[in-house]
Amino acid sequence: MYKNNEANSPESGVRRAEMDRIFVTMDATFRDEERCRVAMETIVSDAHAAYGVNSHFWFKSKDGKSLFVVEQYADARALRMAVRRFTSARVSFFRSIKDFKISIYGDATFGIKAMFSLMRPKHMNYYGGFAKAVAAATEPGIKDFERARVFVATNATFNDEAKVKEAMVALVEEAHAEAGTSSHFWTRGRDGKDLFVFEQYADEKALLDHLVANSTSRAALLEFIEVGDVTVYGAESGEVEEILSPLSPTYMTYYGGYSK
Repeated sequence: MYKNNEANSPESGVRRAEMDRIFVTMDATFRDEERCRVAMETIVSDAHAAYGVNSHFWFKSKDGKSLFVVEQYADARALRMAVRRFTSARVSFFRSIKDFKISIYGDATFGIKAMFSLMRPKHMNYYGGFAKAVAAATEPGIKDFERARVFVATNATFNDEAKVKEAMVALVEEAHAEAGTSSHFWTRGRDGKDLFVFEQYADEKALLDHLVANSTSRAALLEFIEVGDVTVYGAESGEVEEILSPLSPTYMTYYGGYSK
């Protein structure tokens, strides 16, 4: 479950490869949405065909002003290769947005940190959980089911870290066994105070099934953290909103991209 454990976690069967994932997120506002959309189509097509880019998902706020991009890489090598492919479409994309903030979740290498240094990203280290391996695509092109993913991002702070670890192990073990839960990735800030949990589900039904099945484990966790902001990406049903209403999440809608 943790980096200093064996290759497989005794608690949940999490494999070493699942721990090595790196997530990169970007929050931004639009300067020129149409230019952004055109650039996105090229960037997404390139990313989908590239090695180790498991997701390149884009979401837009309901007021149409803000953009959120989440990218998942199989490992540090995949991220390094992606950064080096700085195409004209990426240049056009960065000219189409403003006020962007980048965060890197997972154990980034020194080389990756150097590559991103000019953007001054927030770094958070792997704390627990998994992001399941992605099967190799058998045919080119983005499939419809790849667009149905739902993400939940939670920022929090620790009240009792020892208790959080116990609750996390139980929740991750249950989540890892669920076919529809693609990732339950936990990272911690360098100062040891901040916690970020990133969850990915195959679709809204998978999210609802998870929330119902793991209500006890989630309740135990909430006793030991102070929840900050929660954002739900891609889910629009009233049932999801009803279950998550105590957390007062922000919702963002699908804008483009894929998650294999």
